[in-house]
Amino acid sequence: MDLNAIWEDYGLDRFQEGMGMLFPERSLSLQQLLGKVMSGDILGALTELITGSVAGIWDQLAGMKNILVWLLVLGILSSLMHHFVEIFDRHQVADISFYFMYLLFSAILLGTFSQAAQTAEETMENVILFVKLLVPAYLISVGVATGSATAGASYQMMLLVIYGVEHILMNGIMPLIYSYVMLSMINGIWAEEKLTLLMELLEKVIGWILKAAIGIVTGISLFQAMIAPLLDSAKSSAFKKMLSALPGLGGMADGVVELVLGSALVLKNSIGVVLLLLLLTLCAAPLVKIAMIAGILKCAAAFMEIVSDKRITACADKTGSGGLLLLRTAGTAMLLFLIAISVCTASVRRF
Repeated sequence: MDLNAIWEDYGLDRFQEGMGMLFPERSLSLQQLLGKVMSGDILGALTELITGSVAGIWDQLAGMKNILVWLLVLGILSSLMHHFVEIFDRHQVADISFYFMYLLFSAILLGTFSQAAQTAEETMENVILFVKLLVPAYLISVGVATGSATAGASYQMMLLVIYGVEHILMNGIMPLIYSYVMLSMINGIWAEEKLTLLMELLEKVIGWILKAAIGIVTGISLFQAMIAPLLDSAKSSAFKKMLSALPGLGGMADGVVELVLGSALVLKNSIGVVLLLLLLTLCAAPLVKIAMIAGILKCAAAFMEIVSDKRITACADKTGSGGLLLLRTAGTAMLLFLIAISVCTASVRRF
């Protein structure tokens, strides 16, 4: 298979243009990457993509250490100040000192959480941009290899997922996560923690919506994969029977059609694998960053629980839970497109 001719005929040069927008700091040759996948060297292609992402992850990890140190220092200082003021039997002064340290601690938590929230939003925006730039060119190969019905169903599925990520995850789930974190901050003002049940309900609602989104996309994708390729297969069978009926050329034409469709199917699956690898590479570093922030907040809460006030510890722990919700939301956005592309790639019609 002449890869250069395929690259131009299928309009795959748009892939390279889109990669310049999605990976501005890296120089990736998608033509070489596609060549490795088509030759079966998927491990080599994956290694080439991961190599550049690992360095960025280690750089982010070095910057997270300062956040953990600051949280631990403030947690210990708040405990020492609170117990020191209580010596003088002045509960008003003790309460004022606690609220002062609590506000300072909350400001650092909000700053840390905002980094994770911004990363999650940028990740979902990049995923949507990824699909808008690269998937249309991929659907051309899907139409050639499997037929117009499968390509049309895949296009509709991508539009549905884009709409869901933009309007449900970004405009629906993200405000709920912000509300969850703000409630955790307010909840620490009262010693009784009056908002605990409301926060638990909000966390469950977010989890239910994310699970429902995955279930809906998976179900629709599977149903389309069961029906659309069969429609294309019926059209292809009718066309092949017409060619086989030609005297003298029927057998040769039938073999040529099978060869062309088989080559197109190999190309379609190879491009699909490249898209999956690129999507994983695009989301790997941001998701790891969000996970590190959430893990640091959880670790800080666990260490501070030994000496610090319960409300400060609970605030840090719930903010870490908010970071995990961000991780689940951004991961769900990636997973929805992974499912849609995977089902489209795996769909095969009968020749």
